[in-house]
Amino acid sequence: MSGKWTNYRTVIYRSPVPGSQLLIELRGNGQTPLFSFGYPYQNSPLEGLRFLSEDTQAVQEIAVTASANWEIELLPDAFLWNQQIDAGNVPQAGEFMIFSANGMSFVGSEKNPIARGAGDLRVYNACHSPCSEETTTWIFELGPGCSDAPRLSIREVGSDLFQRTIRPTKSEAGKDFVEVSLQNYDWLEVLTPCQWSAKPTSN
Repeated sequence: MSGKWTNYRTVIYRSPVPGSQLLIELRGNGQTPLFSFGYPYQNSPLEGLRFLSEDTQAVQEIAVTASANWEIELLPDAFLWNQQIDAGNVPQAGEFMIFSANGMSFVGSEKNPIARGAGDLRVYNACHSPCSEETTTWIFELGPGCSDAPRLSIREVGSDLFQRTIRPTKSEAGKDFVEVSLQNYDWLEVLTPCQWSAKPTSN
């Protein structure tokens, strides 16, 4: 893979088979892992999305350990955005972007008040104008039967790193949910193998 990694910015991975596992390692010289991700055996199908732009500068090869019919896509810069535009799907006023194994979707308007998916995702907290300049609170609810608590990391404006981490709490109904407030233009990364729903609300 030497010399090619700068062409890729996103990896999407899926397995429709319960009880499968996946480990993806991006390696530099001397087989040194620079970045790794994936999940061990799960009782449900697995999928997810990771952005690679921060992690590919020194990558020389990719090593994949997998079982049970994995599909892995490496995508170039801006591919997910261009895919939506080419399909005629543009954001409406007040909508935000969510990146997941389903690609890119828009959420936050009356037409699209909530987004649903599975696996790792990222939120870009910049709403399509006209919209409020206030802080946005995102509410995530995890599907039933998911024992893996997600890790939420926030990359604030002006930072290159995901720094703050937030963990979920239990609702009265016994479901895991997360409520997190973001400033405009923050990025939120949610790492979880679970089914999820996401809803933005203005403070």
